[in-house]
Amino acid sequence: MIGSSLLMLVLLIVENAGSVVSPVVTFNPDLNKIFTGQSLQMTCDVDSTLQEDITYFWFKNDNWIHSEKTFSIASALSSDSGNYQCQTSASDLSDSTRLEVYNGYVTLQTPTNVYEGDNLILRCQHYPGHSAKQTIFYRNNAVIQDWGSENELHIENVNMTSSCKYKCTKQVNHHLLYYQHSDETSVSVQELFSLPTITQSPQLVTEGDHVTLTCHTRLSPHRKTTVLQFAFYREGQNIQEFSSANTYEIPFVKLSDSRDYKCEVQTSDYRIKKASTTTTIQVNRIGERELFNQSETEVTSKPGTSHVITAVAVTSLVLVLFLIITALMFLYRTKQFSLPGDNKPSSKAEFEEPNDETENIYTDLNTNTARWQSFSQNPQEAMKDHVTENHYIVC
Repeated sequence: MIGSSLLMLVLLIVENAGSVVSPVVTFNPDLNKIFTGQSLQMTCDVDSTLQEDITYFWFKNDNWIHSEKTFSIASALSSDSGNYQCQTSASDLSDSTRLEVYNGYVTLQTPTNVYEGDNLILRCQHYPGHSAKQTIFYRNNAVIQDWGSENELHIENVNMTSSCKYKCTKQVNHHLLYYQHSDETSVSVQELFSLPTITQSPQLVTEGDHVTLTCHTRLSPHRKTTVLQFAFYREGQNIQEFSSANTYEIPFVKLSDSRDYKCEVQTSDYRIKKASTTTTIQVNRIGERELFNQSETEVTSKPGTSHVITAVAVTSLVLVLFLIITALMFLYRTKQFSLPGDNKPSSKAEFEEPNDETENIYTDLNTNTARWQSFSQNPQEAMKDHVTENHYIVC
């Protein structure tokens, strides 16, 4: 209950102070495993621009355990094994770091964090107070260092392919005899800095502009003291040698500067080097940008144009549908009110052979107008008039 209340207090303090950066947990000695009875000190390292005092909080397996910058274990117990994190009143919660407290005769120790470019040292240690001999190291169950007196295995300049399972065996004396014991661990080599990316400013470039290329990467907070160097290339040709500057300036860009650019990042000891993908600078002639901006302004200056076009289209569609429905209703009503005798000739004149002379049929416009008005007001009466009506034929 008390732990939960303290945790809530921590969250409130952090919320009010605002997050700055994530701290990192470091071990001294820098080992992921220790024997029972051994000592170890943990430190919460954090960068902060705040001037006031910083409050520290330690957590083990998500439970609050301590409130100082350092947390010490004087004589380790098996119960001290777990995942440790720290947090401050001016930071986020750190990543967890695992500690194993081992109660056996042999343990294989590695650093808590291994990064590309490191010189990795694996220690096959036996329990203090006992004698030992003949140590063997394995990688993925293959022997890499045979029977010897050395307790350590050194691997220089590790890379991502060095991530694998390691094992050691050692003969330890206890109960007056030597017995062979073993331990194993998995080493995960982490990325020292991220793959760089290159960006340009401004995005839209016209000849004569001042253009800045920037090479971006992220260095691991566990290796914040590592010095990085940057270089720039155009069409594969170096245009700025490696230095601490991660930018390249083109004070007065020309059309001929429309090329592909990339950058490289390396450590100061030259062990790790990574290149970015290319970015293309497209330089426009003077006046092209103004024309583009004018066209863009003309479109954006009439925000209601698209809505007007949509309204006209919808109105036209509704009108067409109305006319189609009206025509269908007219045909339906015409069929519904037609008489059985409509198919029979209504007068003899309709089947008389026309004379050789041209017939002109005149329809009284006033009559037709009245008929349509009558139809729209009283369809049944209009149909009766239609059935009994005779054509007026003038020869």
